This record gives sequence, C-alpha cells and structure tokens, in this order.
Amino acid sequence: MTRKPDRKSAFVARGPRIVAIPVFPKLQSLDAVGPAQVFSSANDQLRRQAYDVRFVAASSGPFRTSAGFAMVAEPLSALPPHTVDTLICPGGEEDSVRPALADRRLTAWILKAAQSARRACSVCSGAFLLANTGLLDGRSAATHWGSTAALQRLFPSIRVDGEAIFVTDGKFWTSAGVTTGIDMAL
Repeated sequence: MTRKPDRKSAFVARGPRIVAIPVFPKLQSLDAVGPAQVFSSANDQLRRQAYDVRFVAASSGPFRTSAGFAMVAEPLSALPPHTVDTLICPGGEEDSVRPALADRRLTAWILKAAQSARRACSVCSGAFLLANTGLLDGRSAATHWGSTAALQRLFPSIRVDGEAIFVTDGKFWTSAGVTTGIDMAL
C-alpha cells in the first residue's frame, strides 16, 4: 500500500508560502495590515515562518496611507507573480482606488498573480482591483456595502453579494469592509 506524503512535512520542505499584498498610495491601511498581521501571528503560533508576507507596489519605497502614516513596499519586479500563494488586494476610498485601477502594470501583475495563486482575495473596495482583471466575471463577490452598487454597475457580470462579510467562489475570496479582511484571513 502506498502512503500519501504528510501534507505538513511536504509544506515544510517547500518553505514559506508567499502572501502578496499589492499596495498603492492612500490605501485603507487596515485592509492591508489586518490580513498581514493574521499571517504574521500564524507564524508566531507555529513557531516558524510558514508565511512570508510581502507588500509590493508599482513604485518601491514609502507612500502615505489614508491614515496618514507611511508604508514601505518593494517593487512588483521583486516578486514574480507565479511565486505568490495567496494574493490579497486591499482597497481604499475612490480617489485612491481609481488611480490604482488605471495603473496597467499593477493590473497586469495582479492578473498574473491571481491566475497562478492558490487563493486570490480582496478586502473592501480591493474587489475593484480583482474585478478589473476579468477574473471575477461570472462569480459571486463581496465588497464594502457602500461600494456594492458601483461594483455591480462597473462589472455587471459579477454577482455582488451586499449582505455577506466575505464570499468564497472557487479560489477567489472577497470580503466586505475593512476589518472583514481579518475575518477572511483567519
């Protein structure tokens, strides 16, 4: 009889799973930092680095969040999309998400990462970033209650669930507003 390899030992042999969070100026900081903390705390609980959380952006270096403090990101080129295990797209107010949607390099990187990742996720209005790739077409998704009508209008082929705190449709996980990203990451 052939025994299947222990999933845990196979996981340890591969090294940490990369959790990529593409960021942009004036993003809602908790959309990015909340899920990042969940994976960091998992590392603490496991007493090893099971997850490698990486903030990436079209331009590397510091940028201001909507809360006013600076975050630092590495350039998209530092993290090949095919190495991403879990992609988490954070959101923000319309004046911060709109330029991110127009950034072709960022959209192309998100598309490639989402296609090859085991999980592709969004928090709050980060659903617009994931929807912008076309990968949510024909799927169910959640976003912040204040953005559900806009998401439905801009991406009519998505079934927007305005009541759920998070929705899982295949490998695509989308969450409602801000702290629901922590719930989703858990």
